[in-house]
Amino acid sequence: MRMITGKTLIAAERQRQIEVEGWTQSHDDMHGADNLEMAALCYRDANNADSELPAQWPWVREYWKPKGRQRNLERAGALYQAAADAAARVGDYKKRDNLLGHVESCTILLDSIIG
Repeated sequence: MRMITGKTLIAAERQRQIEVEGWTQSHDDMHGADNLEMAALCYRDANNADSELPAQWPWVREYWKPKGRQRNLERAGALYQAAADAAARVGDYKKRDNLLGHVESCTILLDSIIG
């Protein structure tokens, strides 16, 4: 029996982003770690599907698609992971490590939700 954890949910969301949305490494690099981090922050702070478009959202309104709290944290964790990977590809390991800390925070929050 596979145990569902925040870590597995975030990894599954990141895989979905790549396979379904087409958000590949080159796509992420085009946006840059800073924009990916800002998007992650917006989803991390969104409590539900009715969450307003944050002023700091880095992209056009049509890409803001909040869901329930758990789903928003899955997206946030995956976006933080994408940002960390993008930072590593340009050699910014300090930023990468900081972003990986945010992935871990999302993991902890998810684990508290799924119990």
